[in-house]
Amino acid sequence: MRTTPPTDTGTGSVDVRPPRSTDDWHQATALLHDYVEWLRAAVGVEPLDEQPAIATELADLAAVYDGRAARLFLAFDGPLAVGMVAVRPHDDGTAELKRLYLRPVARGRGLADRLVEQAVQAAADGGHRAIWLESMRGVMEPALAVYRRHGFGPAGVDRQTIVLDGMVVLERPVEPTPVGR
Repeated sequence: MRTTPPTDTGTGSVDVRPPRSTDDWHQATALLHDYVEWLRAAVGVEPLDEQPAIATELADLAAVYDGRAARLFLAFDGPLAVGMVAVRPHDDGTAELKRLYLRPVARGRGLADRLVEQAVQAAADGGHRAIWLESMRGVMEPALAVYRRHGFGPAGVDRQTIVLDGMVVLERPVEPTPVGR
């Protein structure tokens, strides 16, 4: 796995990496709770009803994203996790980008780009041929802009799992990482 080198954003060193400690996993779970609350407020739905898998993730995030198949990455500003993204493989040779979230204090600093880059790299490292995601027009336009900057476009097949007005499915091809790189 390639790790993203820390950069100075003017507020300290930022590192994008998988959780390494119990504290990292606690911070990741807190970010997921923040994400769920943001969805409730911004989208006006109950995320646990629309995406029942979130309840399993909240119960034991480390077990769901154990690094063997599904992966989770955090953006740390110093010791504080300020953002996250997850990658989950699918049996059809694709990977799904999930749970991209940044705390408001971390937005506008390029961290979403770094998290998406890490997710795409994880899909490549996993040998996947494509990576896809679900997002929503309107409240998630800033995220959609990030995805488009990274080559995501309309999915060629119907992968939609969340049925809400404004949902879109985007995907991009992935060049698998050569073995032994």
